[in-house]
Amino acid sequence: MKNSIRSILAGLTTALTLCATSAGAAYPDHNINIVVPFSAGGSTDIVARILAQGLTKAMGQPVVVENKPGASGNIAGDYVARSAPDGYTLFMGTSTSIANITLFKKLPFDIMKDFTAVSQIANTPLVLVANNSLPVDDVAGLIKLAKQKPGQLNYGSGGPGTSQHLGGVMFAKMAKVEMTHVPYKGAAPAMSDLIGGNIQIMFAPLIDALTFIRAGKVKALGITTAKAAPQVPDVPPIANTLPGFDIATWNAVFVPAKTPPAVVEVLARHIVEVTRSPEMRKAIENQGSEAVGSTPAEFKAFLDREAVLWKDLVQTSGASAD
Repeated sequence: MKNSIRSILAGLTTALTLCATSAGAAYPDHNINIVVPFSAGGSTDIVARILAQGLTKAMGQPVVVENKPGASGNIAGDYVARSAPDGYTLFMGTSTSIANITLFKKLPFDIMKDFTAVSQIANTPLVLVANNSLPVDDVAGLIKLAKQKPGQLNYGSGGPGTSQHLGGVMFAKMAKVEMTHVPYKGAAPAMSDLIGGNIQIMFAPLIDALTFIRAGKVKALGITTAKAAPQVPDVPPIANTLPGFDIATWNAVFVPAKTPPAVVEVLARHIVEVTRSPEMRKAIENQGSEAVGSTPAEFKAFLDREAVLWKDLVQTSGASAD
């Protein structure tokens, strides 16, 4: 009897394994959509299209980018969360997706529970840039000036709760200075006012600020990641002055939570292979970002740390999107 039960269990285990294996082996057999939560032409869209091109070649099926902007990325997130968990509809999440957990009192989905983390694609540092007329040339000088003029230095952002806003919150908190946040409807008008002198500083995504830095229209004081960025190797990390300062925006692939593990494994394997290729690394670096290509386990550990960081920053800022 015991032997019979063991045989039945062994048979079931084998059958389940074969089903999982065949599900992964059959995937993909038609086109895959990457849903981007922002408009075409932005940094997230650009990274998604670079990834889609690489995956199309690697997976032998068309990988298409679909833009669904609105509600700080929540329209796209809700759409993918409700889609079939079959690996054919992917969500290109960002650091904003994590900030939204605290920023919004009510969300139609939970990024931590309704999705499976597949892989972080790119990491984009922010760069602390200043108007050329500001009489400082480094982070230490800015901190000194901010302490001499509490609340008189204005920093712009693309809106409350954005990485630019929360980068300023982290800086003010760690440097123990008081600065005034000036929100705009997007990073582009904020950068225009920075160049024009209406605001003094900005924590801008490097991908957006690179052209203006190279043209000499703004001066870069510091990079927000722990190490210098290859695109601006002479710009020191803010952490050199404020130890522990480390914040960046990022792009990553998620799938609906009930996607079969075998499908997630196949997708993750191809994403890691493509993202770590010299071609994609160069393409992403040219956009002002750093290619990552993490495994699901690595990305999940990263995501858990980010959830704590962004929650603290949003709560400190007092920002709310509701």
